[in-house]
Parts: sequence; C-alpha cells; structure tokens
Amino acid sequence: MPSGAPTPRLFALQPGDRVWLGKKISGIFTLEKVQEGHHLVLVGTGTGLAPYMSVLRSELECRLDHHTVVLLGARHSWDLGYRGELIAMQRFCRTFHYAPIISRPDEEHVPWAGQTGYVQDLWDRGLVAEAIGYDPTTDNTQILLCGNPGMIEGMITRLEKDGFGEGDAGSPGQIHAEKFW
Repeated sequence: MPSGAPTPRLFALQPGDRVWLGKKISGIFTLEKVQEGHHLVLVGTGTGLAPYMSVLRSELECRLDHHTVVLLGARHSWDLGYRGELIAMQRFCRTFHYAPIISRPDEEHVPWAGQTGYVQDLWDRGLVAEAIGYDPTTDNTQILLCGNPGMIEGMITRLEKDGFGEGDAGSPGQIHAEKFW
C-alpha cells in the first residue's frame, strides 16, 4: 500500500475501490496432507470457517465410510457464518455434522437453544464421538484448526492429551492448524 494511504476496512470497500496486496502469497491450508479415508473434523471460530467452506463445497462427499464434522464457535448466533448452508449440508448428507456453539448466550435477542461455551468444549463433551458413532482416534480422524489463536493452542493441547499430534517432515500427523498470526 502506498505510504500515507488510508487503510479502509474490507467491509467498507465499494465497487471500484483499489485493493493493495502484498508481494508474497503464502499458505498451505489444504487437504493435501490429510490422510484419505479418515474422518475429518473442522474446528473453527468466526472467520476461521471461510477456508473450510471452499473445501466443503468442492470436496464434500457423502460417503458412508467416513464423516465430516464442523465444530464452529462464535460469540453470538448471528456471528455463525454460513449457518443456513451448513444446516442444509447436514440435512442432505447423513455423514456430515454441524455443531455450532456460542459463548455469550446471555446477549442473544432470542433465547439460544444450542450449545454454549467455547468450541473446544464440544470436543470435551464428546460431540465428535457422538457424530461418528465412536471415539475419534489417531488411526481414524484428521483435525483441521482455523480461527482464534487461543482456540488453536487450546485445541492442540487437548488433542495432544488424546494422542493426536501435529505433523513434521517425517510424519503427516493428525492435527493441521492454520497459524496466521
């Protein structure tokens, strides 16, 4: 961006406004390192859902041999992006599961009947095991994390206690995290 130029918020841009991008494009948050045939758990907060939507729209297969589970956390129900689309996916694909959770139910305009707390709590409450029909293990489940850094670090700690690990050069691991910070 040119020196001294204002930095408008993305949502405030108008058609025809200029957008400056950096010279370096980076990122490898794809399904490339996810082991095929495993259950897929996509954990996100807020805008961390966006990369998953591309994957879900292009890669979601309603196969009976594995499940896809989306755990999405937000402060309020109105912050649960793509909610209608995710509910529709769940209705049309019996191996797709959507579990939203909000952390501030007391601020809802209409009482929230769903899960409350933080998205990490859904793992602790056994929602993934309930969705796939048995406990997720390192042999059958791959987990992607995207969103709030505190959520990612908290989930990695929880998952490591259950034997899951991040990959390295010698092993692909079962935890795949987008650490954009």
